Amino acid sequence: MKLDKQVARIGLSAGIALTVASAVAFTAPATAATAASAAPSPAPVATSSASTSSTGELSLLNRQARSDAELREQIALQMKIAPGGKQTSLNEVSYDNGKFVVTYALPGQRALGVADCPSGWFCFYENINFGYPRGKLSDCGGQDLGQYGWANRISSADNSTANSVEYWDGPLFLFTNYNPGAISYVGSAYNDRADVVFRNC
Repeated sequence: MKLDKQVARIGLSAGIALTVASAVAFTAPATAATAASAAPSPAPVATSSASTSSTGELSLLNRQARSDAELREQIALQMKIAPGGKQTSLNEVSYDNGKFVVTYALPGQRALGVADCPSGWFCFYENINFGYPRGKLSDCGGQDLGQYGWANRISSADNSTANSVEYWDGPLFLFTNYNPGAISYVGSAYNDRADVVFRNC
């Protein structure tokens, strides 16, 4: 059984290798580690002080919106980098009929310090200390984060399922989020590297 699961993970990683190569690579500002498997991009690695148009977009995604207008820009950009999503509320975009949901912090909302993953879901956050935006999934088995625009963006995680969840960088195992459990920072070695998740159920 353990060997079968390993083969399944390797198969998933091989299957998404081509799509990961075309995914947009995101990094958290200032302290983000560049992922070894990040897709090549003509744009420089994003930092909070960068002034180019592309890095301005990346910065917009990983910070709290300062106004309703900026929140609308975040939602539009999320759907631009990961087409196929549907806006289901003022600050949420849902994919695959609710299989994956990304939530952005509302202007003025406390956006740091609280692991808030709903029961039955496992969540991952763009910033340390559970700083929004937040992605959440609940399905078993392996899933490619790149299809939702979430490859190489995870800095903290929370698991509210009955199972452990593994995080992978392509074929390379990174860490396990046990149940229940919250990780306020995945660590510099794993920050902004995960592009595949695997729920063991």
